[in-house]
Amino acid sequence: MGQADDEKREVPKKTLFVTVGSYKFDELIEFVDTYEFHDFLQNEGFSKMTMQIGEGTYVPKLIYKNKDNNRKSLKRVKYFRYKKSLSEYFKKAKLILCHAGAGTTIECLRMNKKILIVVNKKLMNNHQMEFAYFMQSFNYVDICENLRNLMEQIRKCLKKNTYATLPSPQTNELFLSDLRRCYE
Repeated sequence: MGQADDEKREVPKKTLFVTVGSYKFDELIEFVDTYEFHDFLQNEGFSKMTMQIGEGTYVPKLIYKNKDNNRKSLKRVKYFRYKKSLSEYFKKAKLILCHAGAGTTIECLRMNKKILIVVNKKLMNNHQMEFAYFMQSFNYVDICENLRNLMEQIRKCLKKNTYATLPSPQTNELFLSDLRRCYE
């Protein structure tokens, strides 16, 4: 292969997935729905962003597909409210921005994904934040406590090479052990 072939070959680009679960988190969706944020992502090597916006009242406006984007920033930006499963989006994402939902966090960790939990200040003093800080204390996730720092936190998260690996569930052994106790 020659140099021209190398130049034609596209470098794989990253996808960002943003999920708020069933909560309203308009502040996060509004923040990521800006040209400034899109340009930042493009500079960090991202080409796509998908948002799961839940019950939010803010609807993203900067939605486009490949040829729609005259700014030559992200190639594709889309959103939806809910899907039966988010697994396919988690798998495709290089980085996941999320609320501190335990289900989302555990599923992403099982896929060895980088997770940046974004604090929803309207839900402060709740179990989700306790869970987020607990997970951060074991180096499973990173946390962004203020949207003003989101881009800096994303950059740090992307540069971080090592996160703790979630232990494999021992469900079969635990189930059998519990079942044995029932019959003893």
